[in-house]
Amino acid sequence: MKRIIILISCVSCIWAAAQIAPPPTIQRSTTSRGLTVNSRKGTLIEKKISTLGTFKNLNIQKIVTKDVSDNSSDRFLGIMYEYETFDEISKKTLTIDKNELGKLIQALQMVEQKENEKTNQETKYKFVTMSNIEFGSVYREKLSSWVNYIKIPSHYSNQSLQEFNKDDLKELIALLKKAEQEL
Repeated sequence: MKRIIILISCVSCIWAAAQIAPPPTIQRSTTSRGLTVNSRKGTLIEKKISTLGTFKNLNIQKIVTKDVSDNSSDRFLGIMYEYETFDEISKKTLTIDKNELGKLIQALQMVEQKENEKTNQETKYKFVTMSNIEFGSVYREKLSSWVNYIKIPSHYSNQSLQEFNKDDLKELIALLKKAEQEL
């Protein structure tokens, strides 16, 4: 009888341990050559950041990293934001390279055109960058209006969501076009 109880308790412990989700993986931004900045050991990296503007509580930045050993440089658009957990306030910067930035601007311009067209049903648009930043637009049939949003990944249990209207979308597109010219 004791063996059966011990066997049942062991099986239940193993079953309970199997139900625990694995820890989230951390994705690091990469350079255009596919290397993460943290994986470049033995080289001196120079990083320059200049602010291009702000949108809501997001700080849009131009980031230039330069490998001093071979004078190669990479340019990125950085989106810096602050997020807060119960016991910590942190800043995080996600990057978008120039090719992806062009695709993002085209997608946002297409969303802007679609918003001007009349629709009778709930419609959704979404563009996700390599850094898992989600830009989207949803037509709310009950409100008869469009809601645009930016969803930024932060802590694995917390997503930062920025909602904005049609006028803010125009402002965002203009800011991203300016950033594309700067890169």
